[in-house]
Parts: sequence; C-alpha cells; structure tokens
Amino acid sequence: MCSACCKSCKAPPGCSLCPPMCCSPGISYCIFDLESAVFDTRHVYKRAVIELAASYNKIIPEAVLIKSGPMETAEMAELICRKCDLPVSWESFRFQLNERTSDLIANPTLMPGVERLVTHLGRCCMGLGLITSCSESMYCTKIRDREDFFQNFSSVICADDADLKAPKPEPDVYLIAMRRLGDAGPDCTLVFDGTPKGVQAATDARLPVVMLAEKDLPCCWSELATLRLETLEEFDPAEFNMPPYSCTEPPPKKPKASSHRSSQKSAGSQRGSAALKKAAADSEADEGEEEEGEGQEVA
Repeated sequence: MCSACCKSCKAPPGCSLCPPMCCSPGISYCIFDLESAVFDTRHVYKRAVIELAASYNKIIPEAVLIKSGPMETAEMAELICRKCDLPVSWESFRFQLNERTSDLIANPTLMPGVERLVTHLGRCCMGLGLITSCSESMYCTKIRDREDFFQNFSSVICADDADLKAPKPEPDVYLIAMRRLGDAGPDCTLVFDGTPKGVQAATDARLPVVMLAEKDLPCCWSELATLRLETLEEFDPAEFNMPPYSCTEPPPKKPKASSHRSSQKSAGSQRGSAALKKAAADSEADEGEEEEGEGQEVA
C-alpha cells in the first residue's frame, strides 16, 4: 500500500513533496494516545498518590505503586487505601486523587521527541489521529497555546465522543480512529501508547503498537507491544518503513574545523608580515644613509 503522501494514491491537498519511501509498503497512518504518548503524564498518578499518602503520614510500598500503575482511578484508590490502611474511605481518596491529578496535568509537558516526530510525519503528509481519555472541553483546555502543533492531527477522538461505547482495554477507540482517518487499516497503521490497557486495545484492533513505558514497568505488561521504548527520542521512523527524518530535516552542519595546519599558516603569515615590515624599515634606513652620504660628497 502506498503512503498517504503519494500523489497517485489520493494525495492530500497542498502536498507538493513525496518522501523517497512513499510508494513502498509501510506505515501511512499513525494514532497517538494524548495522555501517554504526546503529553508526558505517565508519572502524574504515581506522584499524586505518593503525595496524598504522605499527607496521612503513610508511605506506599514500591510493589503497590507498580501494581497500581495500569489500574483505573477507582481500582487504584481502593488498593492503596487497603494496602496502606489509610484513615479514609476509598471513595474519598479517589475524589482527592482526581483533584490532585487535575492540578498536576493542567499544563502538561510534551513527551521528549514527540514534537519532532509529529512535525516530521505531518510534513510527509501522513495521516495522524489522536485519542484521549478526557472530554472535548478538557482537551481544548489541555492544548491551549499549542494549537499549531495539534493541527497536525486530522482526527481527534475524545472520551465523550458519540460513537465511543466502551473505553480501553476495548478496541473501540482505535477502530473509530482508523475509520475516521479514511484508508487506514491494520497493515499500514501504527499506534503509540504508553499504558498496558492501551496496548491491549490496539492489539485487539489488530494494530502494531509502540509502547512508551516507564522504566520500572514489568516486562510482562508490555509483551503485546511491537516495540517498547522509554521516550520517542529513541524512535526511528525508518524501522517501520516510514519516511526517515532526512526527508524533512536538513543535514547537520559540519563544524568549521580550525585545524592545526590553518593555525600554523596564520602564525606563519603573522611572522611573514613582521619580516616584511622589518625589511621595509631596513630598506628605508639604507636609503636614508645613502642620501646622507651623497650630500656629504657634494659638500
């Protein structure tokens, strides 16, 4: 299947360039999960539960933190209240957890490497979709002041989308995203997700998935992923037969080498200039002496 950028294969309007690999079989569409592959919010819930537990003078064991990682908020709150014996109901703890995480993700940072990758894929006219677990109004709040970057995504599926009936780990959200991208299919679409439930959903939709996992996430929770990375800085588009970065990025400038030879030449030039000045001064002195001698002979 040809890339979305190939003019003979329904090239998008305004697409004037074709990457060299556009007509070879490979990935033509990508779907990103907002919370775990675009915004770096993987540590938000971990930070929130640690801070809340500390407010009750409790420390959450590392094993409990790891186990709670892929859980929904309610399940996470119940587990931590039970294991840490918190003096509060799990319902109340869940409410506090939601409030704290909302504060922490009000202005999230971008995942390292995502801006470069998305901008590159957009310039190559690849179809890009975005899914999010937040409502449309919350999505608009999250991307405020970054609208130019998010214009690279031609389709966005929010949690309150009318067509979405079941959340992850059900595959619905990825099936809807593929359908709205047009010609996207399992053979030419790649997913970027950072949660075990997201990987499960993508796999059930028969899609290859790059998992952006936390370093301490057990390997068994990423077994279904096609590739596991920590950040998108490690991702190489060419590995999935996508246009390489060299298609849209100028080659790195070679630093001007101030070689030893050139410095020697410069020093030699300075010495030569000094010698020329000295020779000119000596010549003027000699001429002065000759003129003085001629004057004495005339007298």
